[in-house]
Amino acid sequence: MSDTATQTAPLNIEVDGLVMGGRVAEPSGSPRGLVIALHGGTYDSGYYDQGPDSLLALGSRLDYTVAAIDRPGYGGSAVADPGRLSFAAQTASLAAAVDRLAAEYPGPVVLIGHSIGGMIALQVAAATATPLAGVEVSGLGELWQPGIREMWASLIGDGAAVTLPTEGHAQVMLGPTATQAPDSIARDADLLRPLPMPELTDVVGWSDLLPAVAAAVAIPVSLTLAEHDNIWQSGTEAQALLAGHFTAAPLVRVDRFAGAGHSIELHRGARAYALYQLAFAAACISPVE
Repeated sequence: MSDTATQTAPLNIEVDGLVMGGRVAEPSGSPRGLVIALHGGTYDSGYYDQGPDSLLALGSRLDYTVAAIDRPGYGGSAVADPGRLSFAAQTASLAAAVDRLAAEYPGPVVLIGHSIGGMIALQVAAATATPLAGVEVSGLGELWQPGIREMWASLIGDGAAVTLPTEGHAQVMLGPTATQAPDSIARDADLLRPLPMPELTDVVGWSDLLPAVAAAVAIPVSLTLAEHDNIWQSGTEAQALLAGHFTAAPLVRVDRFAGAGHSIELHRGARAYALYQLAFAAACISPVE
Protein backbone atom coordinates (compact mmCIF):
# COMPACT_ATOMS: atom_id res chain seq x y z
CA MET A 1 0.00 0.00 0.00
CA SER A 2 1.60 3.26 -1.09
CA ASP A 3 1.41 6.57 0.78
CA THR A 4 0.45 8.60 -2.27
CA ALA A 5 -1.96 11.44 -1.61
CA THR A 6 -5.63 10.58 -1.69
CA GLN A 7 -7.98 12.92 -3.51
CA THR A 8 -11.22 13.71 -1.73
CA ALA A 9 -14.23 15.21 -3.44
CA PRO A 10 -16.97 17.44 -2.00
CA LEU A 11 -20.11 15.68 -0.86
CA ASN A 12 -23.58 17.21 -0.99
CA ILE A 13 -26.72 15.41 0.19
CA GLU A 14 -30.18 16.97 0.32
CA VAL A 15 -32.72 15.58 2.79
CA ASP A 16 -36.09 17.24 3.32
CA GLY A 17 -34.79 20.63 2.27
CA LEU A 18 -31.60 20.35 4.32
CA VAL A 19 -28.37 20.29 2.29
CA MET A 20 -25.55 18.51 4.09
CA GLY A 21 -21.96 18.83 2.98
CA GLY A 22 -18.95 16.62 3.55
CA ARG A 23 -16.26 14.84 1.59
CA VAL A 24 -15.82 11.46 -0.08
CA ALA A 25 -12.82 9.40 -1.18
CA GLU A 26 -13.33 6.60 -3.69
CA PRO A 27 -11.04 3.67 -4.44
CA SER A 28 -9.32 3.28 -7.78
CA GLY A 29 -10.85 -0.16 -8.30
CA SER A 30 -14.07 -1.93 -7.37
CA PRO A 31 -15.20 -0.92 -3.87
CA ARG A 32 -15.45 -3.52 -1.13
CA GLY A 33 -18.14 -1.45 0.56
CA LEU A 34 -19.11 1.96 1.87
CA VAL A 35 -17.82 3.44 5.14
CA ILE A 36 -19.77 6.47 6.40
CA ALA A 37 -18.20 8.59 9.14
CA LEU A 38 -19.86 11.06 11.53
CA HIS A 39 -17.54 13.54 13.25
CA GLY A 40 -17.76 14.60 16.88
CA GLY A 41 -18.84 17.87 18.45
CA THR A 42 -16.65 20.94 17.78
CA TYR A 43 -15.26 19.34 14.59
CA ASP A 44 -16.53 18.83 11.04
CA SER A 45 -15.88 16.19 8.37
CA GLY A 46 -12.28 17.40 8.05
CA TYR A 47 -11.58 15.40 11.21
CA TYR A 48 -11.46 12.28 9.02
CA ASP A 49 -9.34 13.91 6.31
CA GLN A 50 -6.04 14.60 8.08
CA GLY A 51 -3.47 13.31 5.62
CA PRO A 52 -2.22 9.85 4.60
CA ASP A 53 -3.01 8.24 7.97
CA SER A 54 -6.64 9.35 8.01
CA LEU A 55 -9.74 7.23 7.54
CA LEU A 56 -10.53 8.77 4.15
CA ALA A 57 -7.02 8.15 2.83
CA LEU A 58 -6.47 4.67 4.21
CA GLY A 59 -10.01 3.49 3.51
CA SER A 60 -9.97 4.46 -0.15
CA ARG A 61 -6.50 2.90 -0.61
CA LEU A 62 -7.89 -0.32 0.86
CA ASP A 63 -10.72 -0.28 -1.70
CA TYR A 64 -13.51 1.23 0.38
CA THR A 65 -15.57 4.24 -0.53
CA VAL A 66 -15.34 6.51 2.52
CA ALA A 67 -17.87 9.33 2.98
CA ALA A 68 -17.52 11.77 5.90
CA ILE A 69 -20.67 13.84 6.41
CA ASP A 70 -20.82 17.33 7.93
CA ARG A 71 -23.44 16.81 10.61
CA PRO A 72 -26.19 19.48 10.77
CA GLY A 73 -24.73 22.62 12.31
CA TYR A 74 -21.20 22.08 10.96
CA GLY A 75 -19.14 22.68 7.82
CA GLY A 76 -21.22 22.45 4.68
CA SER A 77 -24.29 21.88 6.87
CA ALA A 78 -23.67 24.86 9.16
CA VAL A 79 -26.76 26.81 8.10
CA ALA A 80 -29.12 24.16 9.49
CA ASP A 81 -32.15 25.48 11.38
CA PRO A 82 -31.71 25.18 15.20
CA GLY A 83 -34.75 22.91 15.22
CA ARG A 84 -32.73 20.35 13.24
CA LEU A 85 -29.77 20.20 15.61
CA SER A 86 -31.05 18.03 18.47
CA PHE A 87 -29.93 14.40 18.63
CA ALA A 88 -33.38 13.22 17.51
CA ALA A 89 -33.54 15.63 14.56
CA GLN A 90 -29.98 14.88 13.47
CA THR A 91 -30.68 11.15 13.67
CA ALA A 92 -33.61 11.50 11.28
CA SER A 93 -31.64 13.63 8.81
CA LEU A 94 -28.51 11.49 8.94
CA ALA A 95 -30.41 8.21 8.63
CA ALA A 96 -31.95 9.55 5.43
CA ALA A 97 -28.49 10.70 4.27
CA VAL A 98 -27.08 7.22 4.87
CA ASP A 99 -29.90 5.75 2.79
CA ARG A 100 -29.13 8.20 -0.04
CA LEU A 101 -25.42 7.35 0.01
CA ALA A 102 -26.12 3.62 0.15
CA ALA A 103 -28.24 3.97 -2.98
CA GLU A 104 -25.47 5.88 -4.78
CA TYR A 105 -22.39 3.88 -3.79
CA PRO A 106 -22.26 0.07 -4.09
CA GLY A 107 -21.52 -2.45 -1.37
CA PRO A 108 -22.37 -3.13 2.27
CA VAL A 109 -22.41 -0.15 4.63
CA VAL A 110 -20.48 0.29 7.88
CA LEU A 111 -21.05 3.34 10.06
CA ILE A 112 -18.29 5.03 12.06
CA GLY A 113 -18.68 7.83 14.59
CA HIS A 114 -16.62 9.84 17.05
CA SER A 115 -17.89 11.32 20.33
CA ILE A 116 -21.23 13.08 19.72
CA GLY A 117 -21.07 11.70 16.19
CA GLY A 118 -20.72 8.24 17.72
CA MET A 119 -23.76 8.78 19.93
CA ILE A 120 -25.77 9.78 16.89
CA ALA A 121 -24.26 6.94 14.80
CA LEU A 122 -25.67 4.43 17.27
CA GLN A 123 -29.10 6.02 16.89
CA VAL A 124 -28.79 6.14 13.10
CA ALA A 125 -27.87 2.43 13.11
CA ALA A 126 -31.36 1.66 14.41
CA ALA A 127 -33.12 4.14 12.12
CA THR A 128 -31.95 3.54 8.55
CA ALA A 129 -34.03 1.80 5.91
CA THR A 130 -30.73 0.39 4.61
CA PRO A 131 -29.54 -2.73 6.47
CA LEU A 132 -26.13 -1.85 7.91
CA ALA A 133 -23.26 -4.33 8.32
CA GLY A 134 -21.87 -2.80 11.52
CA VAL A 135 -21.10 0.32 13.54
CA GLU A 136 -17.81 1.39 15.16
CA VAL A 137 -17.69 4.30 17.60
CA SER A 138 -15.17 6.01 19.85
CA GLY A 139 -15.10 8.92 22.28
CA LEU A 140 -18.26 7.99 24.16
CA GLY A 141 -19.01 6.04 27.30
CA GLU A 142 -21.37 5.91 30.22
CA LEU A 143 -19.19 6.97 33.16
CA TRP A 144 -18.05 10.59 32.97
CA GLN A 145 -14.72 11.73 34.31
CA PRO A 146 -15.29 13.62 37.59
CA GLY A 147 -16.64 17.13 37.05
CA ILE A 148 -16.79 16.95 33.25
CA ARG A 149 -20.57 16.52 32.92
CA GLU A 150 -21.04 19.48 35.25
CA MET A 151 -18.56 21.54 33.22
CA TRP A 152 -20.47 20.91 29.98
CA ALA A 153 -23.79 21.62 31.71
CA SER A 154 -22.48 24.98 32.92
CA LEU A 155 -22.04 26.07 29.27
CA ILE A 156 -25.73 25.59 28.38
CA GLY A 157 -27.37 28.95 27.73
CA ASP A 158 -29.52 30.97 25.35
CA GLY A 159 -26.93 31.34 22.59
CA ALA A 160 -27.05 29.44 19.31
CA ALA A 161 -23.68 27.81 19.97
CA VAL A 162 -20.70 27.73 22.30
CA THR A 163 -17.23 28.65 21.06
CA LEU A 164 -14.56 26.96 23.17
CA PRO A 165 -11.07 28.42 23.70
CA THR A 166 -8.40 26.62 21.70
CA GLU A 167 -6.10 25.92 24.66
CA GLY A 168 -8.85 24.52 26.86
CA HIS A 169 -10.24 22.47 23.99
CA ALA A 170 -6.86 20.85 23.34
CA GLN A 171 -6.47 20.03 27.03
CA VAL A 172 -9.76 18.12 26.96
CA MET A 173 -9.44 16.46 23.54
CA LEU A 174 -5.78 15.42 23.56
CA GLY A 175 -3.88 12.98 25.73
CA PRO A 176 -0.45 13.44 27.34
CA THR A 177 2.25 15.15 25.29
CA ALA A 178 3.99 11.86 24.52
CA THR A 179 0.83 10.55 22.79
CA GLN A 180 0.47 13.59 20.55
CA ALA A 181 1.79 14.02 17.04
CA PRO A 182 4.09 17.04 16.57
CA ASP A 183 1.19 19.07 15.12
CA SER A 184 -1.68 17.72 17.24
CA ILE A 185 -2.39 20.99 19.04
CA ALA A 186 -2.24 23.03 15.82
CA ARG A 187 -4.55 20.61 13.99
CA ASP A 188 -7.02 20.58 16.89
CA ALA A 189 -7.14 24.39 16.80
CA ASP A 190 -7.58 24.40 13.02
CA LEU A 191 -10.46 21.92 13.22
CA LEU A 192 -12.21 23.64 16.14
CA ARG A 193 -15.80 24.74 15.38
CA PRO A 194 -18.59 26.22 17.54
CA LEU A 195 -20.69 23.61 19.37
CA PRO A 196 -24.43 24.00 18.59
CA MET A 197 -26.46 24.52 21.76
CA PRO A 198 -29.11 21.84 21.05
CA GLU A 199 -26.51 19.08 20.83
CA LEU A 200 -24.68 20.39 23.90
CA THR A 201 -27.94 20.07 25.82
CA ASP A 202 -28.43 16.51 24.58
CA VAL A 203 -24.86 15.36 25.25
CA VAL A 204 -25.19 16.37 28.90
CA GLY A 205 -28.08 13.91 29.11
CA TRP A 206 -26.30 11.13 27.18
CA SER A 207 -25.85 8.73 30.10
CA ASP A 208 -29.64 8.72 30.56
CA LEU A 209 -30.23 8.10 26.84
CA LEU A 210 -27.64 5.35 26.45
CA PRO A 211 -29.58 2.30 27.69
CA ALA A 212 -32.47 2.76 25.25
CA VAL A 213 -30.17 3.77 22.38
CA ALA A 214 -27.93 0.74 22.86
CA ALA A 215 -30.79 -1.72 23.24
CA ALA A 216 -32.12 -0.73 19.80
CA VAL A 217 -28.87 -1.55 17.97
CA ALA A 218 -29.21 -4.97 16.32
CA ILE A 219 -26.00 -5.09 14.25
CA PRO A 220 -22.36 -5.80 15.21
CA VAL A 221 -20.94 -3.04 17.41
CA SER A 222 -17.38 -1.96 18.18
CA LEU A 223 -16.86 0.52 21.02
CA THR A 224 -13.42 2.09 21.50
CA LEU A 225 -12.44 3.91 24.69
CA ALA A 226 -9.24 5.96 24.67
CA GLU A 227 -6.77 5.23 27.47
CA HIS A 228 -6.33 8.93 28.28
CA ASP A 229 -9.86 10.18 27.54
CA ASN A 230 -10.47 13.28 29.65
CA ILE A 231 -14.25 13.10 29.19
CA TRP A 232 -15.09 9.41 29.69
CA GLN A 233 -13.74 6.77 32.05
CA SER A 234 -12.18 3.83 30.21
CA GLY A 235 -11.34 1.24 32.86
CA THR A 236 -12.71 -2.29 33.12
CA GLU A 237 -15.84 -1.20 34.99
CA ALA A 238 -16.62 1.44 32.38
CA GLN A 239 -16.08 -1.06 29.57
CA ALA A 240 -18.36 -3.67 31.14
CA LEU A 241 -21.14 -1.19 31.86
CA LEU A 242 -21.04 0.13 28.30
CA ALA A 243 -21.06 -3.31 26.68
CA GLY A 244 -23.90 -4.54 28.86
CA HIS A 245 -26.44 -2.20 27.29
CA PHE A 246 -26.14 -3.69 23.77
CA THR A 247 -28.48 -6.59 24.39
CA ALA A 248 -29.74 -6.96 20.79
CA ALA A 249 -26.39 -6.75 18.96
CA PRO A 250 -25.06 -10.08 17.62
CA LEU A 251 -21.50 -8.95 18.41
CA VAL A 252 -20.31 -6.39 20.95
CA ARG A 253 -16.62 -5.56 21.09
CA VAL A 254 -15.24 -3.06 23.62
CA ASP A 255 -11.57 -2.15 23.44
CA ARG A 256 -9.33 0.34 25.19
CA PHE A 257 -7.04 2.16 22.76
CA ALA A 258 -3.66 2.76 24.39
CA GLY A 259 -1.64 5.92 23.99
CA ALA A 260 -4.33 8.42 22.96
CA GLY A 261 -6.79 10.92 24.35
CA HIS A 262 -10.43 11.58 23.44
CA SER A 263 -9.77 12.52 19.79
CA ILE A 264 -7.75 9.44 18.82
CA GLU A 265 -7.41 10.56 15.19
CA LEU A 266 -5.30 13.55 16.29
CA HIS A 267 -2.69 11.42 18.08
CA ARG A 268 0.35 9.39 17.09
CA GLY A 269 -1.85 6.32 16.97
CA ALA A 270 -4.14 7.75 14.26
CA ARG A 271 -2.99 5.33 11.57
CA ALA A 272 -3.29 2.30 13.84
CA TYR A 273 -6.81 3.29 14.87
CA ALA A 274 -7.98 3.95 11.30
CA LEU A 275 -6.69 0.51 10.30
CA TYR A 276 -8.45 -0.98 13.33
CA GLN A 277 -11.73 0.61 12.21
CA LEU A 278 -11.26 -0.67 8.68
CA ALA A 279 -10.44 -4.16 9.96
CA PHE A 280 -13.72 -4.13 11.86
CA ALA A 281 -15.51 -2.99 8.69
CA ALA A 282 -13.89 -5.82 6.74
CA ALA A 283 -14.97 -8.38 9.35
CA CYS A 284 -18.55 -7.09 9.22
CA ILE A 285 -18.68 -7.05 5.44
CA SER A 286 -17.06 -10.47 4.99
CA PRO A 287 -17.71 -12.33 8.25
CA VAL A 288 -16.00 -15.64 8.95
CA GLU A 289 -18.61 -18.37 8.98
